[in-house]
Amino acid sequence: MLRMSSYNSSTATANSHGFQSLNESSTPPYEKPFVDEVIWISAVVILAFLLAGFCLNLVTVLVISKYKELRNAFVWLIFSLCVSDMISALISPLFWYRRTVGFDNWELPDLLCRFYWAFDITTSFSTAMHIVSFACLRLISIRWPFLFKKITLFMVLVTICTIWLISVCCGFVPFFLWFHSKVRDRHSDSQDARWPACTTNMRWYGMYTTYQKIAYPIFLYMPLLLVVILAIWTSVLVYGMKQTGASTSQNDRRLPKQRQAVTQLILIVVSFLIGYIPFTAYEFWSTMSHTNTEYIRRVDYYFGLTEYFFIRLSECLNPVFYNLGSSRMRKYTQKYLRTCCKGNIERDLTINNNHISSDDEG
Repeated sequence: MLRMSSYNSSTATANSHGFQSLNESSTPPYEKPFVDEVIWISAVVILAFLLAGFCLNLVTVLVISKYKELRNAFVWLIFSLCVSDMISALISPLFWYRRTVGFDNWELPDLLCRFYWAFDITTSFSTAMHIVSFACLRLISIRWPFLFKKITLFMVLVTICTIWLISVCCGFVPFFLWFHSKVRDRHSDSQDARWPACTTNMRWYGMYTTYQKIAYPIFLYMPLLLVVILAIWTSVLVYGMKQTGASTSQNDRRLPKQRQAVTQLILIVVSFLIGYIPFTAYEFWSTMSHTNTEYIRRVDYYFGLTEYFFIRLSECLNPVFYNLGSSRMRKYTQKYLRTCCKGNIERDLTINNNHISSDDEG
């Protein structure tokens, strides 16, 4: 009897070890949802967008700063929007690190993870509110010109400061608190199993999803809808003036300028939609409940990477569209670039002449 129980015990132990080994071996090893080539390809893309976006927006900021005659209510909104795009471009290397080298293990200080998310959502909210304000102002200038004349520069600057204050309070502060870096359990069924190491702190996940349902419609989804409605409304007004309005010399002079203004508005709205429709689509998809399979991890990864590329593209297109849609902006940008090139040539000539003079003296 003792031998039998001893045998059964040893057999059970062996079987349990066998089942344990079988279960451990049946768990597939974790594989990253991207290949090594993606690291370098995405690095090139992000670097190109960083240089293009930062330089193009910086030139626009410098042009507006240099020429006082260019400044008006619309241009100050463009100035502030360019600053937002420049900040967004500067933090883009952190996105690249988060999605590639630091995907599984964020080795940078946790503070940088928090700052990335805080600045990223702040600039997103800021961009959306700037473009809605721009579209509203353009509609008022065409539909109610008498009311537009009452809008002072002080009112526009207060609006810009309010936009940034709201973006910081409703974007920077909560995201700085709710996001952090940690190693994720890739084999679990947790919501964050497929996310990068630098992402939402699951301790705050319930609060974040509630916030997302309230704040994203207010600061992102409604602006997407509003700018389309405002752009269509403004376009209908301007392009309908020729048929319904009286043909006076004043109207004939104003109409080309108004059509050019509408073109600029439409281009800015198109740029905004290029960047933020993929962003909102990914935000919806990423917070949905998905099984933690290799396929879902890859879809999540490449979806998140692609939508970010569209945002970077949008921010590069903005300063180009400012110039394409405004002959005044284009004129002063060309003037500024010619002045810079001429100044560089004259400086190089002066340096060369100084070198020649010093050689002759020697």
